[in-house]
Amino acid sequence: MMKPEKIVVAITGASGAPLADHFIKTVAPCVQEVHLMFSPIGQDVFCQEMAISHEDEFHSHFSKIKNIHLWDVSDFSAPFASGTGVADAMVIIPCSMKTLSAIAHGYSYSLIERAADVMLKEGRTLILVPRETPLNMIHLKNLIHAAHAGAIILPPMPAFYTNPQSIEDIKAYISGKIMDRLNLPHHLFHSWNID
Repeated sequence: MMKPEKIVVAITGASGAPLADHFIKTVAPCVQEVHLMFSPIGQDVFCQEMAISHEDEFHSHFSKIKNIHLWDVSDFSAPFASGTGVADAMVIIPCSMKTLSAIAHGYSYSLIERAADVMLKEGRTLILVPRETPLNMIHLKNLIHAAHAGAIILPPMPAFYTNPQSIEDIKAYISGKIMDRLNLPHHLFHSWNID
């Protein structure tokens, strides 16, 4: 794919807020626009894992990043809810099994699933970062359905050849793998080298 200029990022109700936070702050300077949305449970989990206790603190969390647009998941007037106003790419991080199931079966009950459906039908990049373990057969089949439909399945699995020294290193690795699939240059980790 060409370098994206407008991307959609969705945060759903699974553990993984630090990964989402790191990715958003990494990708925002590299693109023109980041359209951000949270499922209701996604926002609750994000606030819990990021130690955000007040609504105003939540809304100010990304306020220093000027190119972020926050959307309500019930607002289907968003430009990326239509194929004619589609963004270049979408990342769902973390992607809950409920959201995965809806995407895999074309059930667009909120703006998140609708935007993902638009990405698939328009042949645009959709990256799902599923956060669940262990995976049962339903989860696995839904991942296969989504992959067959064109989604990129990118589980947040750390690599140890990079010799991570901290959680920050692990977050950077996951962000870097997503950046790779978005065709965005980065220096978040060193490539594999056995020399």
